[in-house]
Amino acid sequence: MNVAFYGRYSSDNQKETSIEDQRRVVARWAERHGHIIVAEFADAAVSGANARIRRGLQGMLKAALSRARRFDAIAVDQLSRLSRDVGDTDVIVKKLRFSGVRIIAVAEGIDTADETTKISVTVKSLVNELYLDDLRKTTKRGMDGQFLKDFSTGGRTYGYRSHPVHDPSGRTDPWGNPVPIGYRLMVHPDEAAVVREIFRMFCDGYGEKVIAKHLNKRYPARLWRPSTIFFMLQNSRYVGRFYFNRREWRKNPETGRRVYRWRPEDQWESRPIDGLRIVDEVAWEGAQHRLRTRKHLFSTGKSAIHLLAGILVCDRCGGPLTLISNCYGCKNRAESGTCENPIRVRRESVEWLVIGEVARHLWLVREDVCRVATRQVASQLPAPADGLREQAEAVMKPVLEGRLSGRALEEALAAYQQIWDRIESLERLEPTDQESSVASVIEYDQAVIDDFLDHLPEAIRVDFTLAREFLRDTISEVRIS
Repeated sequence: MNVAFYGRYSSDNQKETSIEDQRRVVARWAERHGHIIVAEFADAAVSGANARIRRGLQGMLKAALSRARRFDAIAVDQLSRLSRDVGDTDVIVKKLRFSGVRIIAVAEGIDTADETTKISVTVKSLVNELYLDDLRKTTKRGMDGQFLKDFSTGGRTYGYRSHPVHDPSGRTDPWGNPVPIGYRLMVHPDEAAVVREIFRMFCDGYGEKVIAKHLNKRYPARLWRPSTIFFMLQNSRYVGRFYFNRREWRKNPETGRRVYRWRPEDQWESRPIDGLRIVDEVAWEGAQHRLRTRKHLFSTGKSAIHLLAGILVCDRCGGPLTLISNCYGCKNRAESGTCENPIRVRRESVEWLVIGEVARHLWLVREDVCRVATRQVASQLPAPADGLREQAEAVMKPVLEGRLSGRALEEALAAYQQIWDRIESLERLEPTDQESSVASVIEYDQAVIDDFLDHLPEAIRVDFTLAREFLRDTISEVRIS
């Protein structure tokens, strides 16, 4: 039997050899049973809590669900390598089982081809998820203890350095090195001076963009952005007030990504440490007062989406162009001062130039497009099942993206199976029967295409969403020089 290997090690256990160890276990099992490993997929330093952001796993699923797959089973060291989430594991198993692909957890003796293992898979998935919950609680408990001892709880803050605090008993590790019991923050003099300069400039009326440009000129070794300045001005560590347990991370069930949520204030833990104060109270209060009362608030959210957003590129630095007073200009120059490109182009002008150039180019190749499209249709006429294949792919797309669950998932899989039953029945027909089943031949009218190109600039202005999709699919980038 041909099998595919999948391996993963998590970001909280940085052992690059872990995947190779998993592969060795699977390879020995395959050799012992006479199987052949024909494909390998892996995700390095990625948590098992989220299956959607793992490229190796998604690539494996895509290969397993395609009609041209080269393997009949997927072998893993343990089921937790696939996912530590009960819901994700259930979806993965259902998708692969529907496509006739087995999942074999070598170390645990689990094979989804055996119906009796369904309970084992569910129980094991639940244990894997509970492991994450317990690990999260244990980690938080340990960090809480470190915080109460004035030790660092992680996270790099500009202006500070962390230094190890060794065990007073003199305990060492197996290699004779002192064992740290924690890490204590200390003020970094040079960086602390920059922090004070930022607060002073902001209190004097300068904005985040002006401060970022000033710092990039004076301290070119580090890239300063306005958003960095904005968040530094709100960091209470700079006045010696340290907080813990203010927010928690949760997984968004729609996207699968982790987002933070603020905890109730009565759960916050605070601890003043005067020895770590960098900014005096006057500068701190002045900065907070200006943040609260200034007329134009600094925005760190998503900017407005325009027709050419993400397409226009600065020719000098390769950075994106952004709208500045209804003109496109280099974002790196406008916000950080790290680019010397001074060009500003009015939004309406560059949009009409790009749209006109696209329309002109399509006029030049319209005959070639019609000829190729007609040839493709002609080559597909003996296979009326191709339209059903497109329907099957459309039904399966939300399943592969993980957007369905429960009854909706079951109905989609049932519809997918019905379509393929129809496809297989059509493929069993004689050629003459297939030709008679074709109702008509698609012909491309040159006049219709010409009319489309004539009205393309106006049509793009009518439907903004479709216009953006059309341009993104047509153009890779436009460099402004």
